[in-house]
Amino acid sequence: MLGVSPFLFATLAVAAEAPPQGVVLDAEPRTFAEAKALPSQLTGSAACDLGLGKTPGITVTQTVEVTQAIPDFCRPAEAVIRQKLSLPDGSRVEREFRIVDDAPGTQLPPPPPRPRIRVRCQARRLELAVEGVPESPLLTLEPIGIGATSGSVKFRVSRDSEARFLPLLVRDDAGARGALEEWDFLVGKGVPSRMSVREANMLEADSVAGLAAALERARKRAALAPDLEGDRPPLKAGAPETIGEVRPSKGNSNEDSDLFWRQGRLCMVRQDTGKRMRCYDPVTRRWGKTVPVDRGSLATGSTRVGACGVRLGTRDVRLPQHLEPELRLSPRAVLLWYGPDQGARVLEVPEGNGPPRLREPEAEELKKPMLASAGSRLFGEGRFILDESHKLFCSVQRPLGCWSLQWDGSPDDEGAHPLSEARVSPDGRWVAYMRGPPSSKVDTDEPLGLVVRSLELGPYVAPREPVSTEPRLVRTDVVMEKPAWAGPALKWDDEERLFRARIACDLGQDPRIPFELETRRTVSPYNRPADACDSDRVRLRQELTVTEDLKFARSTSAVTGDSRSAMGDVKVRCQAGRLSLWVEGVPGFPALTLAANMGAFGAVRWSLAPETETRLQALLARDDAPAIEALDAFARLVKLNDDAREMAWVKPKEDSRISRMGCLSTALEAISARKALAEGFHPERQVSLKTDGACAERYGMRALQQRLQAATLPLPLRVGAVKGRAEVISQVQSVPRIPPERQPQLYWRDGALCMDPEAGQVRCYDPAARKWGTAVDRQERPFPREDLLVKSQYQTRCYPVGGRTFPFSDAMRDILPLSPRASLIADTSRGDLAPEFKVYEAPEDAGPVRTRAPTVEELALAARAGGGSASLGEGRFLLHAPKDERSPWLCTAVRPWTCWKLPLESEDYGVRAPMASPDGRWLSYVRIPWGKPEDPKKYSKELVLLPLTPIP
Repeated sequence: MLGVSPFLFATLAVAAEAPPQGVVLDAEPRTFAEAKALPSQLTGSAACDLGLGKTPGITVTQTVEVTQAIPDFCRPAEAVIRQKLSLPDGSRVEREFRIVDDAPGTQLPPPPPRPRIRVRCQARRLELAVEGVPESPLLTLEPIGIGATSGSVKFRVSRDSEARFLPLLVRDDAGARGALEEWDFLVGKGVPSRMSVREANMLEADSVAGLAAALERARKRAALAPDLEGDRPPLKAGAPETIGEVRPSKGNSNEDSDLFWRQGRLCMVRQDTGKRMRCYDPVTRRWGKTVPVDRGSLATGSTRVGACGVRLGTRDVRLPQHLEPELRLSPRAVLLWYGPDQGARVLEVPEGNGPPRLREPEAEELKKPMLASAGSRLFGEGRFILDESHKLFCSVQRPLGCWSLQWDGSPDDEGAHPLSEARVSPDGRWVAYMRGPPSSKVDTDEPLGLVVRSLELGPYVAPREPVSTEPRLVRTDVVMEKPAWAGPALKWDDEERLFRARIACDLGQDPRIPFELETRRTVSPYNRPADACDSDRVRLRQELTVTEDLKFARSTSAVTGDSRSAMGDVKVRCQAGRLSLWVEGVPGFPALTLAANMGAFGAVRWSLAPETETRLQALLARDDAPAIEALDAFARLVKLNDDAREMAWVKPKEDSRISRMGCLSTALEAISARKALAEGFHPERQVSLKTDGACAERYGMRALQQRLQAATLPLPLRVGAVKGRAEVISQVQSVPRIPPERQPQLYWRDGALCMDPEAGQVRCYDPAARKWGTAVDRQERPFPREDLLVKSQYQTRCYPVGGRTFPFSDAMRDILPLSPRASLIADTSRGDLAPEFKVYEAPEDAGPVRTRAPTVEELALAARAGGGSASLGEGRFLLHAPKDERSPWLCTAVRPWTCWKLPLESEDYGVRAPMASPDGRWLSYVRIPWGKPEDPKKYSKELVLLPLTPIP
C-alpha cells in the first residue's frame, strides 16, 4: 500500500546510529483513490556530505492536481502527479503520472506502475536505487570536483557500479531489459550532468555519459525491427485519377466518415447537407446520380468513437491515447494499429464483466470483417495496412515490417503531396485517399483532391524469421571504398540504395562490450527527368561512424560503370589503444592515428597520437611535390569530419572535437598555407595565421606567414584614387539583369551604358557627355552579341555549350560565354572566396566537353566584343561576386590565383550587378542600402558609374 507521503527522510534516530540521510521519490499510485489521497504539494531535501566542503543537497518536490469529472461530456475525474528530483550536480529528473477515475471495465488495465527511487549520500558518495524491480542494480557516483563557476559537483560512475551494470548490459533477455528500463529513463534525462560543460556532447570516459550511451545501445538492440526489404511484397498501384475535390475531414471520430465503399463503388456524402451522396464506379470511371445517403448493412460495422469511447458489447471503452479503431471485428472487438514497431492489436471485452484486454489478431479473423466493411486501410486479406501519411505499407502481423509505397506514375506523382484518409475497398482492388497541396503551398482553405487508383498484390509468403535491421558484421580494413559505382544505372524515380556494415575493431577494450565501427554507403539518382547530360551519373555518400562523437563523411558523384576515381580507399587499422586511418594509393601518406583512452561502459576519449604529429612535421619541412600531395590528402581525410571541416571554413566551435586534438588545427592551417605557396592558389587567404603559442611555434607558423605576405601582391586597381569621382546616374526600382544573363536590362553599346527599365524602351547614358539620351525602341539599340549570353538560366543540372551539354553543379558560378563553343566558369568548390576559373569547351569534332585553363587573350577578346562583362585589365582580371558578400572581389583570371576585395562603397551600402565596359574604362554597379528593409521610397537603389584607372 502506498504511503501517505512520497518522501521518507531518515532524520529521526530509530537506533543507536542514525541512518544515512536521503530522500525517496515514491512509486506511481495504482489507483485514482490512492492518487487523490496524496497531499496537493510536498517538498523535501537532504544534505549531502561528499567531502568537498559545502555542496548542494538533494531536493524533491511533488504536486498533485485533481480534475473533477464532467458526466455530461463523459469526462472522468483525473489526477496528475508531477515529481521532480534535483541532485548536487545540478541535474534534474521529472516524472509525470496521469491516473483516470473511470468506471470498472471501461478502460484497459494500466501498465505496471513506475517504481520507487531512493537517493542518499553515504560514505561521501551519491547512491541511487530503483526499488521493487528484480535485479535492478545500485548506481554509485563518486565526486571528482566542483565546477569553477557553477559550484555544482562533478561525478563519475564508481568501479563497483560499473561491475554491477555491465552484466545486465550485455544480456538480451526480458529480465535484464526490465532491470534497466527505469535507469534508461533516469540517466537519459540527465542524472547527472557531464564532467565538463565544454565537453557536454562528448562520450566522457568514467562518466554517466558512458552509462547513458550503453543504456541507449541496449534499448536500441532490444527494439530492432525486422528488415524485410529483401522480401518485399509485390504491391503495384495504378496511375492516380483525381475524381473530385473535397474539404478535409474535421477529425470528429464520433461520426461515420463521409467517404466509404459500398457494392464496389466509392461513395461520398455531400459535405454541405450530409443527407445526400454520390457514388463513383472505378471500373467505368463514372459518377452516379445524387441519392439519399444509404449505408445499408455497413452501419453495423461502424468504428466511430463517442465521447465515452468506442462501443464494445454493452459498454463504452476508452481507447489508448492517440489511437482510433481501424476495423470492427465483432460487436465486442475492434482492431487497433500501434505502428510499425508493435503492429496491430485486437481490443475486446469478454462476455461477462471482466476488464477489456488486448491481444494479437489471428490470421483468419480479419478476412470476413474486411469484406463486410465500408473500407479500411487494410488490404491483402488483412495482412497489410496503409500508412498513407508516411507513404508506407506495413505488415499487420509478425514478422513486422514496412515498405515504401512505390507509386508507378509521372514525375508529378505523390512525392511532395501530403496524403490522408485512405480507404481501401473491401476486396482490396482499389484505394481512395485525399491529396493535399505540396508542403510549400499549404493553404487550409484549399480543397483536397479526391484520388482513386488500383491496387494489385501478387503472391507473397512472409519469411518465418525476421531479418535484423542491424548491419552485418565484417572484418576488413577498408572503411570507405573509392567512390565508384559499377551499376545498375539509376533513373530519377528510383529509390536510393543503402549499404551498411559493422566492422570489428579491437582496441584492447573489455571483451564483453565489443567495439565496432559502422559504415553507410548511399547511392541515389543524380539527375532530374529534364537532365539528359548525366543519365548515367549517381550521387554517392559514404559515412564512417567510429563513435557517436567521431564521424567521417564524404559526398560526390560517379558515372555508372566507370571505376576511375581521384579518391582512393580509406582504410583503418585497429590495435591496442590505437586507431589509424589513411588513404590508399598516396605515397608517404601520414596516417591519422588516434589514441583511444577507454572508459566505463565502452566510452572512448580520443586524442591525437604523437606519432601523427611527428609524421606531419617531417613532411612540412619538405618542399617537394610528393610531400605536398601527401599533406593535401591528409587534410582532405581529416576534413571528412564535420568538426574539422567547419573549423577550416568558419570559426571553430568551443566544444569542437578533432580540432582540439593536440596541434591538429594548427597543422591543418600549415598544410593549407604550404599548398597555397606551392600552387600559387590564393595566398592572400592564408596570411592571417595564428602565430602565437606552442603549436604555432612547433609548426613554424610565423615563418610561413612571412612567406605568404611576400607572395601576396597589392591591389592592382587603385579604387581609392577614383572613388570620389563616382557618379550616381539614375535610381532603379530593382537590380537589373546584366550580361551574360539572358535579356539583359543594363548593357554597353557604342561607348554608352544602355538601360531597359521597361520592355522595349531603351535609354543610353553617354559617360563623356554625362547625360542620358532619349528613349528609343530596343530594336534600334539591341544588345551587340546575343551569342555571348548564357544559354540557360540553370533550371536544370545540364549547361549547353557548342550544341552539347555538361553537368552543372552548385559550386559552379559566374558563367562568362567566350564564344558559341566555350564558356568560362568559376569553380568555387574550394570556397566561395577562392575561385578557380576554368573554360568548358566543346571541340569541333564529336568529342565530349573538355576543361582547360583560360587565356588572357581570349578573355580580352570576349570583353571587347560584348556589351559589358566581368573582365578587366585586358583579360588579366575578373570580377567575382561571392555569396552574401557586401562588395565584389577582383581576382586574377589565370594562375597564380589571387583575389582582392574591392572597397567601392562604405559599410552602409552593398554593391550589386558590377559590370566593366568593353574598353575597360568604366565600372557600373547598383548601390543598395545594406541591412535596410525593402522600401524604394525610403531606401532607394542607385545606379553608379565609376571611371577606372588603367591596371598596370
